[in-house]
Amino acid sequence: MNTASNGYAITAISCGRDHTLALCTDGSVIGWGGDGSGRVAAPSIEYCSTAKAPTRPVEVNLEQPLAAIAAGFGVSLGITEARDVVVWGANAAGIGGKRKAIALAAPQAVAGVGNARVVCADEFLFGAIDRHGALVTWGLNLDGALGRVTPTINAAPGKVEIDEPLADLSVGKGYMLALTREGFAYAWGGNAAGQLGLGHLQSVSAPQPLHLEVTLRAIAAGATHTLALTADGKVLAWGSNHHGQLGRAEYAYAARPVTVHLPEAVSHVAAGMHWSLALGESGHVYAWGWNGHGQLGANDLVDRRTPTTIDGVRNVRALAAGETHAVALADEGLVGWGNNASGQIGPSDRRALRPTAFFPLG
Repeated sequence: MNTASNGYAITAISCGRDHTLALCTDGSVIGWGGDGSGRVAAPSIEYCSTAKAPTRPVEVNLEQPLAAIAAGFGVSLGITEARDVVVWGANAAGIGGKRKAIALAAPQAVAGVGNARVVCADEFLFGAIDRHGALVTWGLNLDGALGRVTPTINAAPGKVEIDEPLADLSVGKGYMLALTREGFAYAWGGNAAGQLGLGHLQSVSAPQPLHLEVTLRAIAAGATHTLALTADGKVLAWGSNHHGQLGRAEYAYAARPVTVHLPEAVSHVAAGMHWSLALGESGHVYAWGWNGHGQLGANDLVDRRTPTTIDGVRNVRALAAGETHAVALADEGLVGWGNNASGQIGPSDRRALRPTAFFPLG
């Protein structure tokens, strides 16, 4: 499917470990960075090469347009207009119960998943919600991360038993959270840092409800911490706080949700590896937590334990966090900051300590 003449009118963005995807209004997809972007690495690059990462996007080789995308850790998922799920990238453990490698650049169907409207991907964990609100998961089932009983560790897609119809899903490092259409959350999987928000540190293998006094409209799982957006625009956080990713200085971790204090109501949240992002209703972006690659966009490498406004990016309409990089869709196009070792935010420098426009629109 050739997208070169379509003008790249972007409708959604997603960030993975070291790649970025953008979904265009016509169903085409463009990508930057490493595995999962649709790029095939040049075979002549030597191990010790100092060659810079490619900065231009690639057009994912689609057989049919996509309606949704999800960038994982070297793997990407998409939903076709026929509501089938496709996958591309690289994953040593396999996907969909098969250990053989998946195609780097040519999306292929995931058997056993249909009528999908939401997909979510991490490194070895994947999930999809269908149009009825039912959830299927697949991948590595360590610590009960798939939320269902399965006789194999690397399991093919199978249904998770949750009685309520679901609206959204987020996948962290060995755990998952699901959001119902009524705004309630379920969590399961690894829980050593309290990332499930259940008030304890034990892993659970079946979905457990979070008993909150508020309803939610969004959830975001990081590596070992979770963010939630309430119906009235407040942000809750729980899990590990060793870099300040909960936005509160007084906790080492929180096994139950705590409030993140922000200067305005929030419309979107995103979680990376030990760091957090929030998009205010004004279009301003706030960041806090680990900053080892400049992913907080503050022009330094200093961690923040409370939310800090990111200067240089305004009127943001969409926001995505990868492992150590971030991308925003703003009036001028795509703007990125943080780790850029694989070219996931376009410019040739290895990292960007402040927001840098890398893909203009129009």
